[in-house]
This record gives sequence, C-alpha cells and structure tokens, in this order.
Amino acid sequence: MVSKSFAIAAATVLLCSGHALASSKPVVEELFTANRTLGGRVVVYPEGTPEMRVYRITLPVGAKIPLHIHPSPVVVMVEQGTLRNVRIVDGVEVTDTIKAGDGFLEGHPGEPHYVINTGTEPAISFVTFASVEGMPNMVRVE
Repeated sequence: MVSKSFAIAAATVLLCSGHALASSKPVVEELFTANRTLGGRVVVYPEGTPEMRVYRITLPVGAKIPLHIHPSPVVVMVEQGTLRNVRIVDGVEVTDTIKAGDGFLEGHPGEPHYVINTGTEPAISFVTFASVEGMPNMVRVE
C-alpha cells in the first residue's frame, strides 16, 4: 500500500512540476491586416444585422472561381498551395499570386475578380466574410 501511495504521489509531483515548467501563456500571431483591397480600394461594411462567416475552401489544381464581386469585406488566408487572383481595376486586368501563409482583402464592387489554382497541389484557404444576415457572399459578374 505504501509503494502504491508513493507511486501516485511521485506521479502527481512529476505531472504538476512538468506543467509548472511548461508555458501556459497563449501565443498570439497576427496573420494579416489590411484596410484596402489588392486593387487599393477601401472596403465598405454593409448595413444590417452583422453576421460573420468563415469557410475553408479547397480549390483543386486548375479549378477556377468565376468572375464575381463581394458585397461585403472578405479576408482570405491561404493555408496551402498557391492562388492567382485576377481582378479588373479601372478596366485593366491585374494579377497577384498569393502563396501559403499570405492573405488578401476583397470586398469592393468596383473590383470584379476571379481566382484560379495554377499550382501543382490543391489550394486551401480560410475565407472570412464580414457580412450581414441575408446577404450573399458573392455575386457573379457576367
């Protein structure tokens, strides 16, 4: 009985002392901040009842999200792969390549754009919409 109690006490001391040595502080890393789109325009927040939406989107190699706009601000963080963002700014087509670990801001009606995965692996992104209830995430442009 003494050896069992000793073992429990020893295990408790080891677990507690190990826990005390481990850092219990959170690690906070700012991954992205912006107030302008890739085209240089300031986004506008829509009026209505606020609604935040977060999606994880996987775009296979060669896949394309067609030409569209966003009626609310959108933050995209690329987790894996590479995306090509092609947008029309003042009638001119402008292309940016966004790699894993990078992000961008969208959400201005004057910047229709499409996104394509031209890389060699699926592109995975976390997409956050600062929207309002009932508003679509995107509107296709024909």
